[in-house]
Amino acid sequence: MSRSGIAHAAIAGFAILALAGCQNKAEDTAPAAETLKLPISINAAMVALTDHSADYLFAPGNGDMPRDDHDWDLVRSSAYDMALAGTVLQIEGTGAEDAAWVANPEWKTLAQELTGLGEEAVNLATEKSTDQAKWQALGDKLVQNCLACHEKFKPETPSQGILHEATKRESLGESIFD
Repeated sequence: MSRSGIAHAAIAGFAILALAGCQNKAEDTAPAAETLKLPISINAAMVALTDHSADYLFAPGNGDMPRDDHDWDLVRSSAYDMALAGTVLQIEGTGAEDAAWVANPEWKTLAQELTGLGEEAVNLATEKSTDQAKWQALGDKLVQNCLACHEKFKPETPSQGILHEATKRESLGESIFD
């Protein structure tokens, strides 16, 4: 090979190396996976997403059916809250027990079941189902899910020392949709 051939080959080799160095590897440019963490405790998230929403999901099972599109929107929104709650409860929050809870396989199973129950409620609400038995069965499964989780992870199921609004309203025969 002549001197100019060697020079051209060397230049081509350097060019190839330079271009290869400019290539981004996916693993070099991919951002590190960020671990999500709730800005509040799991307990606070659970109460915020499930406590009020459960009332709207229990109402049709107790014979208190939505009367118009606005009422059905309240039920459907509550169903979405319940579906989201199961997923949110799998994310560590600021509570003292949160890391241990989200690491526990039984916690994950119960949270996933809650999401499934929320999805079931979304379907019933979207259909505007007035089948009281279906709503009651859903409510029973929600109660069982809550009790199973509280029995295992938080035996002191909170009552906050007050009569829950839904119980008071139901005992007076008042509709949640008034």
